[in-house]
Amino acid sequence: MGYGDVVRKIRKEKNMSLRQFGELVGVNYSHISRIEKEFSNKGKEKLLIPIDTLKQICDRSGYSFKKFLEEAGYIEPI
Repeated sequence: MGYGDVVRKIRKEKNMSLRQFGELVGVNYSHISRIEKEFSNKGKEKLLIPIDTLKQICDRSGYSFKKFLEEAGYIEPI
């Protein structure tokens, strides 16, 4: 599962639209959409998201950052 899949999972668990989730986490809804797809506007380039943006999404949505990193495949589960 990639980081976009995890962000989508968090949003779906909260039963929120892109716009609602964006407001909750302080990230524009169109950027949330690109994060979930993991590609830039044109869909040709892999989107590189700063780790602090991913942490902000976790913090503001109440999702464990450690769990996020594990599910996205950045670290091994302990």
